[in-house]
Amino acid sequence: MEVHHPHHPTHKKKWSEYIIEFVMLFTAVTLGFFAENLREHTIVKEKIEKNKIAILKDLKQDAITIDSIYAHEAVLIQNYNRTINLLFLAKAGKINDAQLIDSLKKLPSIVGYTYTLYINNSNFKNMQSSGLLSNLEDNELKAKLSYYYEVIFKRIESNNIFFDEAGIRFNEFYPLGLGTFVRDYTEPETSYEYNKSKPFFNAMLDLKKSKELIKSDDFIYSVQKYYNYIFIYRLALTKAKEENNKLIQLMESGESK
Repeated sequence: MEVHHPHHPTHKKKWSEYIIEFVMLFTAVTLGFFAENLREHTIVKEKIEKNKIAILKDLKQDAITIDSIYAHEAVLIQNYNRTINLLFLAKAGKINDAQLIDSLKKLPSIVGYTYTLYINNSNFKNMQSSGLLSNLEDNELKAKLSYYYEVIFKRIESNNIFFDEAGIRFNEFYPLGLGTFVRDYTEPETSYEYNKSKPFFNAMLDLKKSKELIKSDDFIYSVQKYYNYIFIYRLALTKAKEENNKLIQLMESGESK
């Protein structure tokens, strides 16, 4: 005997129910998308702020270094001024050779050496390579950061090389200054009299070759040339200081907002 099961017709959805389900699904996906975007935006913003704090710290360290270079160069320039003045007095016959040598012995020895600026751009490069720089909303800050860490950085770097090479050439021409500098800062064995800077310098000045060199036109020319290079380097350093100050002020004003 056959058993007949009753047929249960399925419920047919209305178009309005489909629309409601679609709207609910679309809303859920859209909200999820916006929530994820908001989360990513928050993370990016936090990373940008951390990089800005690190860069500001680098800039302040650059400012300290620049000021220390200015202070060191001020002493250097004074020593060169006094030496150059003596050389011209001797050349004009206003002091004799013995007076020139005795006067030079009383002065700090001139040397082709000074401190140069190294700009640490690692935090900027990290911000740039990670794409965070392009997400920086402050266009003025973005432009000034790029100018300082790309244009000023390369200008200082090339001037450092030029100035270092100029110092090497001068010290090869006039080794007395470098020899005195080495004895002042490397603490050699002082049981040997001429390992002390002042006895060494005085003894070297008394050599016939040294006296001939110091009285020569080539010596005045070389001293004056390196002296000029100090101020050429200062032009690049001054520009770096100006841009450094602008960036620090801009970033600190942004923090206070």
